[in-house]
Order: sequence, then C-alpha cells, then structure tokens
Amino acid sequence: MNTSRNILLALATCAALSCADEPLDPTGNEGHETTITLSLTAAPEAPGLADTRALPDSPVVNEGTGPGYRVKDFWLLQFDQDGYRIGSLRYYLMPSTESTTAVAVVLPPAGETYKCVLLANTHADAFDVTLGAVTTLADLETVHKRIRNLEDMYNATDAAPDLFMNGTVDVTSATTALICTLYRNVAKLTLTLTNDSGSGVTITSVQLRNVPDHLFYADRLFDGVAPPSPSAAQSGLFDLPADELDLASGEPVKTLRYYLPRNRQGTTGTSTEALKNTRAPDRATFIEILAVDDGGVPFRYRFYPGANMTNDFNIVPNYHYTLPVVFNSAGAAGDSRVENLGQVHLAESNSYIINPLAGAFQTAYGVPVTRVNRFWGSTDGAAANVLATDSEWEAEVIWQDKANVGLIEFCQADGTVITTGKYEGTGGVSYFYFRPNNRQARGNVLIGVKKKGTTEYLWSWHVWLTGYDPDAAPSAWQEDVYSYGVPGGAVHRYADGTGTTWSTAYADKFIMDRNLGAASADREQGVDSTCGLYYQFGRKDPFPTSRVKLYNVSGTAVTAFTATTNDCIVRVSGRTAIKVAVQYPYNFYAPGTGDWVQSNPYPSSSWNNPGWYISEPKAGKSLFDPCPPGWRVPAPSTWSTFTLPGTTNVPNAANYPDGYKGGNAQAGWEFYMSGSSGATAFYPAAGFRAHNSGSLTYYYTTGYCWAFSPTTDMFSNNLQFAATYVYSQYVTYRGGGAPVRCVQE
Repeated sequence: MNTSRNILLALATCAALSCADEPLDPTGNEGHETTITLSLTAAPEAPGLADTRALPDSPVVNEGTGPGYRVKDFWLLQFDQDGYRIGSLRYYLMPSTESTTAVAVVLPPAGETYKCVLLANTHADAFDVTLGAVTTLADLETVHKRIRNLEDMYNATDAAPDLFMNGTVDVTSATTALICTLYRNVAKLTLTLTNDSGSGVTITSVQLRNVPDHLFYADRLFDGVAPPSPSAAQSGLFDLPADELDLASGEPVKTLRYYLPRNRQGTTGTSTEALKNTRAPDRATFIEILAVDDGGVPFRYRFYPGANMTNDFNIVPNYHYTLPVVFNSAGAAGDSRVENLGQVHLAESNSYIINPLAGAFQTAYGVPVTRVNRFWGSTDGAAANVLATDSEWEAEVIWQDKANVGLIEFCQADGTVITTGKYEGTGGVSYFYFRPNNRQARGNVLIGVKKKGTTEYLWSWHVWLTGYDPDAAPSAWQEDVYSYGVPGGAVHRYADGTGTTWSTAYADKFIMDRNLGAASADREQGVDSTCGLYYQFGRKDPFPTSRVKLYNVSGTAVTAFTATTNDCIVRVSGRTAIKVAVQYPYNFYAPGTGDWVQSNPYPSSSWNNPGWYISEPKAGKSLFDPCPPGWRVPAPSTWSTFTLPGTTNVPNAANYPDGYKGGNAQAGWEFYMSGSSGATAFYPAAGFRAHNSGSLTYYYTTGYCWAFSPTTDMFSNNLQFAATYVYSQYVTYRGGGAPVRCVQE
C-alpha cells in the first residue's frame, strides 16, 4: 500500500462594502470611533494532507479560490490591548464588484495596539444575538457552531453556499487603512482510492472519525496555541456517516472530498508510515477504510492525516490535505495502519461483547492477559502469582449459561480450533484466543486463566455473546430523540431530572437498553430474559440468577459448582478478600458486615476511580469495572428523571394496563426517557442477591441497578423501584448482588 501527501494554503482575494448602520464621522481623536478604509484579501491555499466525508455535488460550495471571488458579508469586532471589546458591533454586506469598504474602528492612544476580528460569510444579520454576549477576546474564542454533519461546516441553507472565513488585523494610533487577510475556518481533505488489479481486496466503506464537533468562528485566535487544540474541554468528537462503497480490484479510482474543523493534536516520535498509528493521540482525526479479501476475511485500515504521514497529527484550517491510497495487497504484517479483523486483539477489559458473524468467516478474538500482572504485581497482589516470561498458564471456561453446546471454542491465532478445550500459553504479556462456536451462539461465558498445575485463577473475563451491538451507537444525539436503533436493539439517553448529568457529563453519550448480560430488552420476553447478570458492588465477575444452571465448555452441567453452590458464603477481610475474590470468581462473598469485604481497605471506592485501579487513560473507570471497553458503571444521578405513575414520568400504562405487573413474569417499570412521554426504557423487577446468603430475593417484586459511587463502607448507590415506589438514588448493601446497565465512557 502506498501513500503520499501534499498540503494546501488558504483563501483567494476578496473584498467588502458596508450596508450596516452609518458609521460615525471621523473625529481624528484617539480613543474615539472613526471611519477608515478596509481592504479584504483571502489567503492563498496551502498544501496539507486529506479530505473528509464525500461532498455533495449540489449545491457547489464556493471555497473562495477563484480570482474573482468576493466575500459576501462580515462582522467586525474590536478589542483593546487588554482583550476587552470596545466600539460598536458592526455587520457589513459586500457588493460583488467592490474590494474595499469604509468601516468604523476605534484608534488607540499612542503606544497601544487594538485588535480587529472579522467573521465572514455568516450570511446572517441576526448573528448579533450570538455575538452580543462577547465582551472579551476570551469570550470570542468560545463562540462556535455545533457540528453534526458535513453540511454544518458551511452555509448549507444558502443557494450558493460559502465557507466561513475569519481574520484579524491590528490597529494603532497611526493606522490610516486596514488590510485584512481572511482564512477559511475549515481544512479540506481529498482522498483518492486506487484498488490495483490483483490486490485481492474489495473496499466496502470509508468513514471519517474523531471529527471535532465545534467549529470556532474566530478560529485564527487559536493559531499559535500549543496542541492539543481544541482540547477535550473545548470540543467533543463525532464520526461522520460512512460512505458505502463496492470498489473491487481493478475498478476506476474513487475520489472523496471532505471538510474538517481544526484539530491540532501535535507530533510524535515515529519515523515511518507503518508505525504512525502506534503513537496516535486519542483525539486525533483519522480515516477508517473497511475492506474484505477474496477469502471473505475482513480488514480495517486507519490513516491519520497531518503535515506528513509519519509523525504529524495536526489538522489546520485553510489547508488542503490530499491523501492518495493505493491498494496492491491486503496489507503487510506489522503495519500499524492495517488490522486483520479475522484476528481481533481486544482491548484490556473485564468483559467483552462478541457478536458472532453471520457470514462465512469466523473471527478469532485475542484477550490480553496483562491484567494478571497488573493486579498481582500491585500492593494488593502477591509476587508468587505474577506471570514471568517463562510462566506456563492455561485459559479455560469456568462456566457458561447454555446447555448442550459450547458457546465458544479456544483456537490458535489463525483460527485453528484447539480440541483439548483449553488454551495454553507462556509469559505475562500474551493473549489467549477464542471464537464463537457457531454463528447463532448466544449467552454468557466466564473464562479464567491460572498457572498450569494450580486450581486458583489469576484473573477472569466475562464474554457476552449477543446479536446486540451498542457500539454501533451514533456519535451524537438528535433533538428530542431518546431511543436510537442499533443491531439487535437500541441505545438510550435520558432527560435530566434533578441535576445535569445527561446534559453535561453524559452529553452525546448513551446507556444500553438492557442489563449487562441480558438476552433481551423486551418486556414481553419476561424477567428471566431481561434480568441479566448480578454483581456484588466493586467486583468484576458476574453471577447468573439462581434460576439458571451452569455448564462447562462442552455444554455439560458443571459439577464443581452448580447454581446452588454458586451462592456459597465465604468470610474474608481486607486485602485478603480482594485477592480471594480474584482467585475464586464463582464464590459469592458475605462476611456479614453489609459489604462483601470485611474491613474493606477501599471504603469509598472500588468502582469509582480508586487510585491505581485506573486501567485506562479514561479517568474514573476502575480495574474492576464489569462493563466492556468504552462503557462503564453509571453515575448515581443517571436515573434522576425516573418517577412513579401520577408524577412526571408515567410508565407506559397504555401498553401495559396493569402497570408494574408485580409478581408477574413481566414485572417491572417502563420509564419515559424524556421524562413525560415518548419512548420508554424497560427495567425488570429482577430482584437482588442477598448480602448475607447470596440467594435471590424479591424476584418479580423489586428492581435494582448499581451506580458506581458508594456512600459508606457498607452501602452504595443504586436505582431501586417496586410497584409503589421509585428511588432514583437509593442505598443498598455493597455485599448484595444487583444488575448493571452500562453507560458510555
């Protein structure tokens, strides 16, 4: 695969003429508003590296590169040398034949410098509503347009749309005329795909990802700012919709063009194209190309545009990035830009959602065993359990919740099935591999790793085999839409009740439509299908309902621990309990103190960012969080809008006239996600595993859902409800077992 790049510069010459209120007559007095001549020039285009989502053929966006181009309108704001706005806010319309206009500015005292900022092509004289609150340059830096699609990056509603432009120019006491250069507010990216004859792959889609969702009107104020800009606090990220293709080998070249807001994420120390992705910043914009080879094996390619293809991750407005990609094979081994999806290396986590493929090729999934040493090498672990480079270990199925057939089979990295039913490995930084046993495999599996010749596990992982794919969630909300379809179900978002969790921390994030491990989110399927798995607060390992029998890798009933002995009580304390819980993930612990850890060394945490338990750069997710990559246990305020019938949030009595259906196989509430009407989220009355026995209680009568934040060393927050009450934040014994419904990180 060959890539090359070139970089563009910014905008063609343009001019303007005032159609706003008459400016003040010149006084000649410093510090007063006076009339002065302004000439506008668009910066020439500069070379950069690639285009974004395919631009529409009509209407054609005027990019301001033609020699006869003229700016149509602009706003002028002026600031003193301390950054405070002075003078009047002015809007100017430009006749198509003029290149200069008279504008009103304030001349500063001798020795001082004022700054004028021009925002061009807003095509909106009502834009003063947006700018009216701007009193400082710092205020102006925050004024932005929210980006949800490609069309938001220009004036898509105009018959002849233009790109937004902006520029700055300084004013001194000696200024007699202003010459301002305008720059585009976006970069342009052009992607050309060449699929050589004999490449052996068909390109199926192209998608631009990690696009900043803010377009800053005064973008030039960010020039000179050290990366990253915009920061995570200044702007979120979203993915443009994928462009579906069917580009077989030997077919004509495909060209896609896009626009991109500023996204400066700096440079790294890599020196080759093949290694660039290994050092990619989390917020860098990238192009994702999906393809399939002639044998049906899927491939994913990721390219990071920038000033070069080796170490630069900066997207700068007014640049044109061109990226030609030539496919002459499926890709070389060791190239970080190429991922063979027939062999997926999963991220470090405690659980995984695996969606068995419906096609002819079955993916082999690699689970990293790195958490073994992360835990046992810590102060809570034991050096004897650390996996050294020569340590021999094995992975095996501890239990699964389906009979008669194994849900997974262990395999080699190339997909070759291991007939012994166990995966044998060496060292502490390796993977074990498995794949779904068949394309209809559905259910839950707990896999453990232990040293050969021992019985105690070093770590364990939950695999949720399901057709449900919450990772296919959109990148942003739509106004007044609370349920979003994904394969196998939906993802939801809720309105704020008391507090602002959904409008702040969870803005544009989603919560699953079902409990972790559940077979269904459909009330009609009953509590047995919708209850999911149960977790003691702060533990990573699940417990199925005692109504479910457990089986081994072959689908034969497990004799070492059945659904009954699965509820066994073990009394342990302090750091010993932490270790024992890892070694015996199938034991339910109840020391009788309310928490499953007697004398808990982490009374204020374990699912809420306790020190070294942070396992990823995403702050707050514990090493013991049971949710899959990209998801976590939710905050206590997640359900603040949920209330009983007769108040704001009325469950869907029209569909279920008997309301809660307490004691019934379909017991539970359907809560309005908006707070009062529309789509509902079903929460089953799945009961609770008692903190002092592990036995299932209140099944069909009460529902629970854990939040990540404990209240004391014995209690933690959760959603709790029954036929006569709904508590969006309640407290329950940490030693009890309750379901979890994961929210996006």
